[in-house]
Amino acid sequence: METEKKVENSEKLIPKEEEDKKEKEKSDLQNEPKTYLNCGCFQISVGIIFTYIYIFLSISLNINNRIIYHNYQFQFNFTLMLFQQFFCLILFGYFGKRSKIFTKQTGEISFRDFYKFKYYYLSFGLIFILNILSSFYGNQLVINVSMFVTLRKLVLVMVFFIDYFLYKKQIKPFTILCIFLITIGTILIGSDDFTADYFGYCVVIINNILTIIYVKFSETFKKRTGVTNLKLLVYNSYLANPILIIAIFISGEYKKIIEYFQIKSFEGTYFGFCGFLISSCALCICLNSSFFISNEKNSSLFTQLLSNSKDIIVSFLSYFFLKNNALTIKIVLGLFISTSGAILISMKSICDNLIVPKDAKKEKEKEKEGTEMETKEEEEKKKLII
Repeated sequence: METEKKVENSEKLIPKEEEDKKEKEKSDLQNEPKTYLNCGCFQISVGIIFTYIYIFLSISLNINNRIIYHNYQFQFNFTLMLFQQFFCLILFGYFGKRSKIFTKQTGEISFRDFYKFKYYYLSFGLIFILNILSSFYGNQLVINVSMFVTLRKLVLVMVFFIDYFLYKKQIKPFTILCIFLITIGTILIGSDDFTADYFGYCVVIINNILTIIYVKFSETFKKRTGVTNLKLLVYNSYLANPILIIAIFISGEYKKIIEYFQIKSFEGTYFGFCGFLISSCALCICLNSSFFISNEKNSSLFTQLLSNSKDIIVSFLSYFFLKNNALTIKIVLGLFISTSGAILISMKSICDNLIVPKDAKKEKEKEKEGTEMETKEEEEKKKLII
């Protein structure tokens, strides 16, 4: 009878544990416990730092690639991505193996290890390549900035609907409010500037779909396989290089590159072009690394929500400095609403990920009091034993 009762109690405990796990997975904040970086006056979580690093690098890489595309007329997508991935391969394959910190994070990198999760690596590698190529092609197309930003904002909305309705995650009302403000603001921005560039819109929407698959896959990859996202980045660089070389020869892009470097007018800007190309490769590595770390520490919705501030910055640059389009009342109102939503979520995220020194002192005092009590109890026990 006693054994039967124990079995019944254990069966009751199992569903409770499963419910607790589901509740943790449903939260729209960090998936892992926060690790804080001590900055002297304050402490801030590592996850939020890498999210804002990802935002900054994304803006920098976008500007850098636009200069390569438009100023230097280097619009060879396969070749540009090959430069970036070959740079990654050298960095990870040669210098990475000599770093103890890097090898601890990645673990074993071999064909035997790759074969364990070959379907995951291959599928993600193809999504990785297609996502980058579609973003390259989207940047080369001459689409109005307002419509480009409006279409890109669909990523945030689609991730929200997937998390809320499909995965049934618990999303706070404040987060929903910020998503609503950003979405309404961007719709107002693009409403006065609709053009019949349906091919360009299709490219951006395809890029959105690939981005969502890429984001959700990277979010769940570690949970499914137990492999760190940094190792995934290494295998992506190994897979991408041979595929891109084949694509260059099949598409005939290598002939266009030879003609491109034979142009005489290019001789004066050769060193400048090399500088922007090297910076593009370096930014690409840093961007992918920061994205994986951010998506590993935070949820995909949280990362996408904060990264929308980069689109708002691009909008401000285009309207007030680049003067791409004339300002209207709708555009000004849309910029104000979307900016307010981005500022609110950014301020909230920073406040949630900060530790004020006073709070830190209180926690240390509590820890000291706890340790002192434990030592006193141990001493009393020793005296009783004696």
